[in-house]
Amino acid sequence: MNDEKEVIREVITFVKQAMQEHESGHGWSHIERVVRMALHIRESEGCGDRLTVELGALLHDVGDHKFRAHDGPAEIRKLLGRLGVGNKVTDEVVSINENISFSKGKRPDSGSIAFRIVQDADRLDAIGAIGIARAFSYGGFRGNEIYDPHIKITDPPLLAGASTKSVSTIHHFYDKLLLLRDLMNTPTGRRLAEERHDYMVKYLEQFFTEWNPGNDL
Repeated sequence: MNDEKEVIREVITFVKQAMQEHESGHGWSHIERVVRMALHIRESEGCGDRLTVELGALLHDVGDHKFRAHDGPAEIRKLLGRLGVGNKVTDEVVSINENISFSKGKRPDSGSIAFRIVQDADRLDAIGAIGIARAFSYGGFRGNEIYDPHIKITDPPLLAGASTKSVSTIHHFYDKLLLLRDLMNTPTGRRLAEERHDYMVKYLEQFFTEWNPGNDL
């Protein structure tokens, strides 16, 4: 295998190119945050192969169906093969890419430690202040309503793994984002998720106060 630092540099170049079609909430800055968080969780937990975690975080969104229909796993195998990365690491990185998304409905205790770390890092970036910003960025990118008051929040939310999109960005909080705290895999992920979850709850309280003051949801 090439020098690990050189491998990371090559993969960063590849990912930056691959993310050009993504809106800002799912672009390179998102990848950078997930990498930093994944490495932080790995250090805090004291487990997980660093190269696998870093590559898994860098490549977790390659082939994201929301932006372009292409074969992420095949592209990853081609890239890592060219860079001389071993089969074991490559297989784990591909597994992370294939199974990380919320729609896959993976149980928290499934997958390798590297998978659990990277999934936590990705989910943490979907909640809290940055998660709120990303939700509205993507909603605007897709032309979604900010909120549709005709669809009650008390209506059954989407189930994990459902493919039907939320009727508005605010509904997306209840269909996905508010569920993520309880789906964290690691103690570090669960601890960090608490504060971010509480921030979203307070934001939504303020949102509905301003949307329709004096009335209940």
